[in-house]
Amino acid sequence: MSEAAVSRFDVGAVDEFPEGSITARTVADVEIVVIHQGGEFFALPDRCTHQRYPLHDGELLDGKIKCVHHGATFDLRTGRPTLPAVKKIQLFEAAVEDGRVVVTLHEA
Repeated sequence: MSEAAVSRFDVGAVDEFPEGSITARTVADVEIVVIHQGGEFFALPDRCTHQRYPLHDGELLDGKIKCVHHGATFDLRTGRPTLPAVKKIQLFEAAVEDGRVVVTLHEA
């Protein structure tokens, strides 16, 4: 049984991510968005699971990100979508360590 590779990336200082922001970053050739909402940080791929449009230009709702192209939303805690998206979005761990935001990617 093989173990998934885990990679941790410092994506910037906490003050680079204002409250209510969606910030695009690229780590290990993976385009992600880092979201700061309600004092918490979330990280997920920068592509909607519906038609792969970018999410960095999306809209933040309470606990969700909305793709502005077709209106699908994704829950920031579970990845659960609303129509027209039917596939959950992958969530990455985002944590604050020594004033920096650190994102953990799990690779199969």
